Amino acid sequence: MTAGRFHPGPEHQEIVFLTGSGISARTGLGTFRGPQGLWALEPETERAMHAHLLPGTLPQLWSVWGRMARIATSHGPTPGHRAIARLGAPVITQNIDGLHQAAGSEIVAELHGSALFAVCLDPRCDWRAPLEPGEGEYPEDHGVPSSCPRCGAPTRPDVVLFDEQLPPDALDLAMRLAQRADLFVAVGTSGVVFPAAQLAPLARAHGATTVLVDIDPPPGSSALFDHVLAEDAHEVLPDWERRLHRVGGTSFLDPFLS
Repeated sequence: MTAGRFHPGPEHQEIVFLTGSGISARTGLGTFRGPQGLWALEPETERAMHAHLLPGTLPQLWSVWGRMARIATSHGPTPGHRAIARLGAPVITQNIDGLHQAAGSEIVAELHGSALFAVCLDPRCDWRAPLEPGEGEYPEDHGVPSSCPRCGAPTRPDVVLFDEQLPPDALDLAMRLAQRADLFVAVGTSGVVFPAAQLAPLARAHGATTVLVDIDPPPGSSALFDHVLAEDAHEVLPDWERRLHRVGGTSFLDPFLS
C-alpha cells in the first residue's frame, strides 16, 4: 500500500470494478458479514441460504430476496453506482440488486445472480423471467408463478446459494475482465470470498494496478492491493469521475448525495 490518496489518470484505459455489498449499503440493504451484518442479525436467514435445504426454505428465500430487491429498486442507485456507470467501466459484482444496470452500466458480470429474476428450481430447465419485487413468502407476491410454466417445478429467486456453483458465463466474463484491466478497483467487498477473491491477484498478475475502496478495509488488505483507500466510495468514485472527465460541481451529477 502506498501513502497518499490514489487517483486514476489518463494512462488507465481499461478500468474494471469489482463491487460487493458495501456499495449498496446506503440504500438500506446493509452488508452480510460482521457484527451488524445480515448473517449475524438474522441467523435464520443465513440458514435459508443453503441449497441443500431446498425446497423447504423457498418461502423464506422469497421473503428475504423479495424484500432486498424491493429496497434496492426503491432507494438506488447510489452515487457510487452512478459514477461507475458514467466512467463506462465494466463491472464484476457480488451483488444481486441490479443497481449497476439501473445506473446505466452496460457490462455487468453478476457472480451471485439477480434477485430481480426468477428461475425454475429444476436445474435442467432454463425458464427465467423478470419479477416485480414485493412482500411475502410466495412467488405470486413478486409477480411470478409458483410453478414453472415449462416443467411444473417450483420457482425460486435467481440467486446463488451456498453450495451452488457460480454462473459459468458470469465467472468466465469476470476472469476475462480481470485479465484485461490496467486498473482493477474493488469497492465495498471483503475480498475474502472465492472465487471473487482471486480476481484482484489475477488482475495484478496481468499488470494491473489494484485498488481497494472501503470505508472499513478488512485486515490484511494492504497485502492484496497496491492502494487501499479507507474512505467512502460515494465520495471517492464521483471525485474520480469528475477528475477524469474534467467536470466541476457535484449537485447535478449526484442526486443521491444526501
